[in-house]
Amino acid sequence: MSTAGPPQGAHRSAQREGCSVSTAGPPQGAHRSAQREGIAVGTRPRAPPGPDATRAILSPWLTRTSTGPRRLVAPGPDAAECALLLQAAQNVSDHGRLRPCRIVLADTDQRERYAAAFLAHAAAARGLASPALLDAQVRDDERAKAFNAPCLLSVVARIASDVPQVPPHEQWMSVGASLGALLGAATALGYAGKALSGARAAHPAVRAVACGEGEVLACFVYLGSRPPTC
Repeated sequence: MSTAGPPQGAHRSAQREGCSVSTAGPPQGAHRSAQREGIAVGTRPRAPPGPDATRAILSPWLTRTSTGPRRLVAPGPDAAECALLLQAAQNVSDHGRLRPCRIVLADTDQRERYAAAFLAHAAAARGLASPALLDAQVRDDERAKAFNAPCLLSVVARIASDVPQVPPHEQWMSVGASLGALLGAATALGYAGKALSGARAAHPAVRAVACGEGEVLACFVYLGSRPPTC
């Protein structure tokens, strides 16, 4: 363990940059005491930012509001940004590392499949034998729901019932944390969005688009840009 101060000339360089340099290490004997206790000795945490800076840092979470899919316009997150959003959604509390949540980015083919599934749900909800029996306006409205917003994601949950040390409610908490992280990260990138679920997400035809056996479609997430008038 080294207690050496800054390199020669660091004081002058730091002073030119307006920085404060200290060569004071831990109090005498602190290294030996910390080693006996098995504690790592590091640098003192920097002072927290002031109130205004703190609010600016937390702004994506303090100011986020939901914007409905029909109001979202281009641009939406690109492929690189979507990868970051999925990384943020994965980096949450996950007791037992069960990975109870996965998020699927819908491509054009999957959106078409959702459109057909939404029609099947609409027909079933009205007691109709076939989507062909739906009113034309209803068909148009249901199909449009699959294509609203530049970006559509499916939040899929797989909840294990045979892991006693990680009960289902803890796994659902992790799924919710992933959803919150996703929406917060999207806001931090400058996008708006909304999560939607309901009876449509539970319909077998809709669930089958993104879910495998034993999985649940927890919700949809629509992302895009908020129009200037919104």
